[in-house]
Amino acid sequence: MAEPGSSSSPRINVASQFLSPSPSPRTPPPQAWGSSGSKNRELNNDARYRKYAMLVERNLQSFDSVNEWADVNPFLIKIMKSFQAYPQYTVIPRSLTVAKRLAQCLNPAIPAGVHGKTLEVYAYVLQTIGPDQLAEDIVLWSYGLFPFLQYASLSVKPQLLDIYEKYYMPLKDRLKPCLKSFIIGLLPGLDEEGTEFFNKVLKVIDNLRKAVDETFFFQCMWLILITSPPHRGFALQYLKRSMPVLTNTEDVAFVLGDDAGLMVRAFSATVVDSQLLVQRDMLDLMVVHFPICDELIEENDLIILVKAAVGVVLRKDMSLNRRLYAWLLGPQEGEKKVFDGSAKTALIAGLQSILLSDVEELQENQKPYRVFVSLLDEWDIGHPVIEAVFLDALRSLKRHVDSGNHGAELIQTATMWIDMTDPYLIWKKLSEAIYDNFPAEPGKETYALDLAMFFLDSFKLSDEEMQHIHIPMFLLFLLTRIQDIVAKDRLLMYADQVDKALLLCSMLFRHIPASVFAPKVVQQLQAPQLSRAPMSKPSTPTPSVSRGTSDNVESQQTKTKIITFHAGMSAKEYIEEFYMLRPQKAEDVDSSTTKEYTGIKGQALTQVALSLIEDFICNALDVCMGDSGKAHTQILRSMIQKACKIILTLSKYRTPPNTPEDYFSGPWIEKMRMASHKVDDFVIIDALVMTMVELTVDLKVIPPNILDNREHMRPIVDRLWTFLAEDYMHFHLRASQLIWMLRDVTVMSHEVETAVASYLVSENTKTRIDSFQKFGVFWRLSADIQHDAVAFVRPMMLMLDSLSSTNPSNRRAGETWIRNNLISYSRLLDPLLLVLYDQTIVRQQTEETFHNEYFPVYYYIRNFNQAQVQYVFNALLTIFRFGGINFLWSIRHSKIPVDMVPAVAEIVGCTDPKVPPTYLDCFVRSALRFIESEPASDYKSMLSLNEEVHMVAADFLQSIISKIDFIDTNLLAIIYKTAINKMLYCINHGRLDLQNRLLHLLNATVFMEIAYTKKNHPPAHPPQNAAMTRDASISTFDSSSGSSQSTRGDTNEAVFRTVGSSPLFVKTVFDALSVPSNRPILQSWMDFLTVALPFLTNNFRRVLLPVIQCLCDQILRSRACLLDAYGGQDKNVAGSPSLTDQDLMIFLAGLEKLLTFSLKDARLGEEADSVHKQEWSDGLRGKPGLVANVLSIEVHPSDSFQENKARDTVLFNIVGIIQIFVELWSVFDRKNFPDMPETEDVSLQFVGDRVRARVKRILLGLYKADQSKVTEAFVDLFLAENPNALDVEGQKFDPEYRTIDILSAIPGVSPLAIFLTLIESIRVRTQGMTPVGTKRPSPRISKATDIVMLRFLEIYCTYLPSSDSLVEVWPSCLNFIREYFPQATNYKYAFPSVLRVMTVLCDRLSQTVYFEDKKIRRDALDLYQRVLEQCVLIAGRSFDQGWIRSRNPQDLEILEGIDDSREYARPPASNTSAERTGRTKEEVLIQQILVSLCQMVIPSMRKILQDPERVTTSITNLMYYVVAPSLKSRVGVNDSSVDLLCEISKIPFVYRTWRKEAWDAFLDNRFFAMGPAAAKKWRSLVQTAMVTEKERLTELLSRMSTSAMMFASRDQDSLNRALMLRRLAFVIWCGTVDQYLPQLPNIQEKLVELLKLPSTELVHPEIYLCLRVLLCRISSEHLNNFWPVLLTELIQLFDLFLTDENERPEQVNLFLSACKFLDLLFVLDNGHCFIHQWIFISDAIRKAVMHSPMGEGMPHALMDRLGKKLFEEAPFDGYAVSSGDQQQQQQVQPRAGTKTLKRPMLTMRSIQSVRELEFFLTHVAQYVYYTTYTLAKPDTQFIEALIERDMLGGIGLEE
Repeated sequence: MAEPGSSSSPRINVASQFLSPSPSPRTPPPQAWGSSGSKNRELNNDARYRKYAMLVERNLQSFDSVNEWADVNPFLIKIMKSFQAYPQYTVIPRSLTVAKRLAQCLNPAIPAGVHGKTLEVYAYVLQTIGPDQLAEDIVLWSYGLFPFLQYASLSVKPQLLDIYEKYYMPLKDRLKPCLKSFIIGLLPGLDEEGTEFFNKVLKVIDNLRKAVDETFFFQCMWLILITSPPHRGFALQYLKRSMPVLTNTEDVAFVLGDDAGLMVRAFSATVVDSQLLVQRDMLDLMVVHFPICDELIEENDLIILVKAAVGVVLRKDMSLNRRLYAWLLGPQEGEKKVFDGSAKTALIAGLQSILLSDVEELQENQKPYRVFVSLLDEWDIGHPVIEAVFLDALRSLKRHVDSGNHGAELIQTATMWIDMTDPYLIWKKLSEAIYDNFPAEPGKETYALDLAMFFLDSFKLSDEEMQHIHIPMFLLFLLTRIQDIVAKDRLLMYADQVDKALLLCSMLFRHIPASVFAPKVVQQLQAPQLSRAPMSKPSTPTPSVSRGTSDNVESQQTKTKIITFHAGMSAKEYIEEFYMLRPQKAEDVDSSTTKEYTGIKGQALTQVALSLIEDFICNALDVCMGDSGKAHTQILRSMIQKACKIILTLSKYRTPPNTPEDYFSGPWIEKMRMASHKVDDFVIIDALVMTMVELTVDLKVIPPNILDNREHMRPIVDRLWTFLAEDYMHFHLRASQLIWMLRDVTVMSHEVETAVASYLVSENTKTRIDSFQKFGVFWRLSADIQHDAVAFVRPMMLMLDSLSSTNPSNRRAGETWIRNNLISYSRLLDPLLLVLYDQTIVRQQTEETFHNEYFPVYYYIRNFNQAQVQYVFNALLTIFRFGGINFLWSIRHSKIPVDMVPAVAEIVGCTDPKVPPTYLDCFVRSALRFIESEPASDYKSMLSLNEEVHMVAADFLQSIISKIDFIDTNLLAIIYKTAINKMLYCINHGRLDLQNRLLHLLNATVFMEIAYTKKNHPPAHPPQNAAMTRDASISTFDSSSGSSQSTRGDTNEAVFRTVGSSPLFVKTVFDALSVPSNRPILQSWMDFLTVALPFLTNNFRRVLLPVIQCLCDQILRSRACLLDAYGGQDKNVAGSPSLTDQDLMIFLAGLEKLLTFSLKDARLGEEADSVHKQEWSDGLRGKPGLVANVLSIEVHPSDSFQENKARDTVLFNIVGIIQIFVELWSVFDRKNFPDMPETEDVSLQFVGDRVRARVKRILLGLYKADQSKVTEAFVDLFLAENPNALDVEGQKFDPEYRTIDILSAIPGVSPLAIFLTLIESIRVRTQGMTPVGTKRPSPRISKATDIVMLRFLEIYCTYLPSSDSLVEVWPSCLNFIREYFPQATNYKYAFPSVLRVMTVLCDRLSQTVYFEDKKIRRDALDLYQRVLEQCVLIAGRSFDQGWIRSRNPQDLEILEGIDDSREYARPPASNTSAERTGRTKEEVLIQQILVSLCQMVIPSMRKILQDPERVTTSITNLMYYVVAPSLKSRVGVNDSSVDLLCEISKIPFVYRTWRKEAWDAFLDNRFFAMGPAAAKKWRSLVQTAMVTEKERLTELLSRMSTSAMMFASRDQDSLNRALMLRRLAFVIWCGTVDQYLPQLPNIQEKLVELLKLPSTELVHPEIYLCLRVLLCRISSEHLNNFWPVLLTELIQLFDLFLTDENERPEQVNLFLSACKFLDLLFVLDNGHCFIHQWIFISDAIRKAVMHSPMGEGMPHALMDRLGKKLFEEAPFDGYAVSSGDQQQQQQVQPRAGTKTLKRPMLTMRSIQSVRELEFFLTHVAQYVYYTTYTLAKPDTQFIEALIERDMLGGIGLEE
């Protein structure tokens, strides 16, 4: 069919134009149009009439033989003669068919001569039937005439107009039902002004307006403007000539009736038309005929119109803008125009509604800002409007940016608007917002500060006037508002707002140039122009900058008054007057004077700002130091920090002081100093101290004597010193820095050093010890601070003096600080010995219980001279200090006098009085005697000196053993046992000092043994003393601390082995490391364990394993303490003792030594111990589960005393050990503490760097010990951290790479090493593969299978940031993958994972230069294709052969089950993928292959293979083995196969490989049994096929035949025809708009053929479904030629239900399909279809029609007639409102607050009775009018979903 308006050849194919279905014999006869029922019965009895009717029918049948336009004229002549042969009858037989044929003869493609003959027939028919019959049958004779005028030639237009004037005009009011369509038919005649037809058409329309009610006429015109864009220009041409000027309410009532809203919406729809001329004509009409007048129409209507009209400024057309401004301003007298009144109010309200609307389209969101830019061209309109909506615009912009809705694009558009807006207006509005909304009362919205901050962040404020005048004054205005809050004592009430205001002040400083604060800015810079403050009061003229010639005259008549800010003026009043923030006084208003303001800058600005912020700090600090401030510490901290920064910023611009009077002064300085030591919050102290120091030292604006004064300085240092306690670990670094800052202030007076020194000599022991610890912290953290060499010398000397102090606490603290044991001693002999063995020293043995164990304790039961004993040991130490080795030599070889033997015999154990013991034996046993003794409860006064005796005795023993080269074995065992017992006692009683001494003693014994084992006899000369420093206790994995001794003395080793392997020793070590009170000497214990390691080689599981467990436990506790310290709520409150970062470092160092020793000592194992075997077998009472704690240490299933290597045990638990390091590593991620202040962040990074460095050393040692086990441990941890990593069928995987990051951070661990290790691990786990190098290791630590390792290998390849790393691993990977092919049958389960790895590697390497080598690329692609082919074969192979069931089931599991005790690496579920989804393992494997092919392989295939031939070959195999069998499967099509087909279709040159299979599936009868998700995929496939092969549509049309098929039943034939038509609809649905326009004639011809079939055919509902698709995919103007046929069919269908009372199911559903087609037609509201709307529904204009179910009675609209019939009939039994009716009601009554969108009312799929459509039929007219009135747009998304639902079988619609 030719398009409307297109030229046609003389011979055209008119078959599709004229073919139309004839009534089927099975179809009930339609209503007899053309006469009443009684008259019709009379005529049927008339023989001549029957003959007449038969003649007409015979001539009508001849129309079916018409094949070209030349055959039309003979038909018309015949039909004309038929009518003329019986002139006596005023009835036209077969009028419905006659009307259809005549309408078809008016086809635009037919020549004008035929049109003229047709109009002659029309004229004769209308003359014959008369006006009354025409009014009754106006539907029949009008639907062909009304659309014809726009296509009529000049020769036939007079005929048509004559028909209108002669036959239609006499109908008058009876034209109302079709008035709108009649006007639409006439309006195209107004296209060319000045022609003869223009005036004639204009006259016809005028006569039509007069013939009907004028109000009704204009309402029809408004509907045409809204719904028919093609006719808007013609309608405006008429309205400009005929519409009266609306200047008063009487005119409005005459033209608009009782509702002006319809006209307003018509104007609104027209003024935004896409045609420029239409917009121009609409604005002309508004300017002349509809000026803006108060109370002319309702305010809401005016807002709608103004909002639409203002959009024309976006066209950037001056002609449109000029007309718009003229309409808005209205007629005004004088040259100066004032924009005020209802137009201004409406424009402002309209712009505000646009700003507040919630739309997602970018252009709609940009619209208001683009409008602002254009409105600024008209200053009289733009300035007042923008002033009114500025804040609303800014809030709207902020809302969109915050929601992420096109924020960047909107900012870019708004920037143009801001650049063009007057700076004074901007800052005036921001100041007004601050004035009105800051402070906001509690519970109200606080938007002003947020808006100002958003404004500063979003726009570049480079304007000089802003920077020099407005921003400084806005800054001062903010500070004055803060001052008002403080003055009213409401700081805490508005604390959050004040804090935000201070932040805003800080932001403002960044936009103010330094020159604004400079002292001599007037002389140094050229100041910007003076700023004038416009007065908004009506009584005061606007003294703004002149903007035109007309203003210059006025400016010459006024005087200018320059107002300059000077000292003594109120800044607040100056600014408020400048921005007009308060009402002016009457005396200040002078119409002849214009005020100009110079602004506030220079020193005046600095001084005013300083005074305001200083006053704020005074008040804020008063609140902090008061009781009320403790509950608001957090917000006060933030405010004071910001205020201090502001003071520092302002102080930089202060004039340097030359005299003492120039320094800063005021109470604020004293308040800051007082608060620095009275406030509890450290962050506040930090801010205050730093501010005072910087003001004093750097800026020199505060006199030094403020701080450099003992009275002032000492309290501050005292306060800072308290923050060096271990409870404030997170403040240590910053507190140390602040002390150094204060020291810089007092560098001459040394006040800070004096204060610190006084702490170290405090008389209070606890205070002094705490000061020692604090000084240690301070000294350690001061290492990186630059200072001079003499800094803090006095405190340092006091610490050194403490080493020789008589106070054991001082000495212990000093040793802890310096860790130096370089000490020598000497002793007296006999006199001292007598004192030690004095008979007055009497003690008694008792027992105490520790951990349910009984231990001996000796108590003194009598007082004795402890000071004397202490003196003796001190003397011995002194002698030893001077005598050295010679003294030891003498006491070891010399024996005591015989007469002293009785006194010492009992204690020393002498059996023969004649054989006296040596001095050494006596001194040692005496020292042990005093060490193990305690005063009884009755002698508590002895406690102090007793502790001194313990210290000095232990020192004495340690000194002797550390220097002597030999000692008796039994004596050494006694020392061991006594020391361990005493240490356990001290640990549980918090005795740190003695523990330290005893540890030194045990260290010395170990050193003595090591030295002795180097020789078999005592040395002739004393050995050199070996000092043990702190650095010596730190070992690395490169040199083991305990395994360097190749030989040991059996005797001495046995001594320590016996003692060290006892449960008592393990308990002691365990308590020493875990008891909180024992932490100050952790390093000492760790040093001792390091020295003792060589003697514990046979006690790994009894001693070392529990110690490793304990260290791991403490590391995790340290991690928790770190999290609590840096992430806790109240960090300033001291609580229970917590582990510090130094403790953590000690634990890590100790664990490093133990792990190194356990992994490297091959002899480490277990031996049977007869001494303690029974104790171990009974268990450790009091410590159940000693080995099972946080880390579940596991050992191999074996007897407790069976030999077992420590290396295997450590490696068996390597996953848990490494997990501890991973968790510890993650503590120092900054993202864990998002709100951490900068002070703590520095400390966190300082600690984190140290801890991570140590962790990396430990991991490096573990990695060197066993690369495979460590790598597999990281794999397990990664899988536990990413439980979805193994789900290859899920959505896109976004892994957490923390574990891999740590693995990569290990020094020396390269990607190549990791890759090779993973490959080797896969070989170990794969049956049949031989590992490279050594034999297969056993046992296997990781429970991951080879499939899991391959998955991790794929993830790791993706993780690597650089492809260069993959170049190194490629050769190894190539060889590894080739190993799968010799036994491909056994390894089929692994090929999907291998394919994914290969895809990632080839994809990344294809982008490198490495693959440019042809040989390398060829080998890679050959191997890749082999892997791909193997996977294709697996996916396409039938499982009936059992090739995979014979394999071990665990091979198909993604992850094997893991032992319950190892929960740290346990996956979220131990079930396999098959068990979770209920599928077989074979199905899981195939699904994984399909997903891999779809997600990875196919999208990357072109980039990897590159060669089209290779790609085609691979795709061909894939289609043959996988996709084609799935598409032909009887059980249903696999979704993954369709996904795979969609991915293949994206490769253009492989279309031939898949077209056949896809087309066969499309032609399958089960095709439409799919869901919306599958339909979306098939839409892309069908569209690709149709674009590639356009002849497919022709093939599809040829398959639809109206003739019966051979060997098929009638029902099957009908079903096949319906399915084929649905396929055609689906094809059109998949295309784009007008894609199938060239095939439209063939489609229409096929539809006409199908309409000839009986109505009982299943194809009829499908025809209307296809028509609905055509409405959405073909432009409406191309469907005009099809309307006569469709209208006839629809009229017949409606007549059937209007006349026939018997409903058949197939007819009911056919009627539903037709109604859904009309429903969609009304919603889409196409202008070319709009002309026929009146046939089905009436124009529900009047309120009576809108509120009545059926209105006033409308006999011509078919839907209204049927609805009225159903409404008037009584409902049958059992009928109720259906769900479809409920949905229709929801459509008619949309929810409030939602954007109005038009949706079809009918959503049901089928109905049982036509009565279910009653609601639709009775309300559709109301709904169409309502959506037209509200200018609603079609809901395209809903419409497409509804049509798609109807095309698919049994699928519900998701609304």
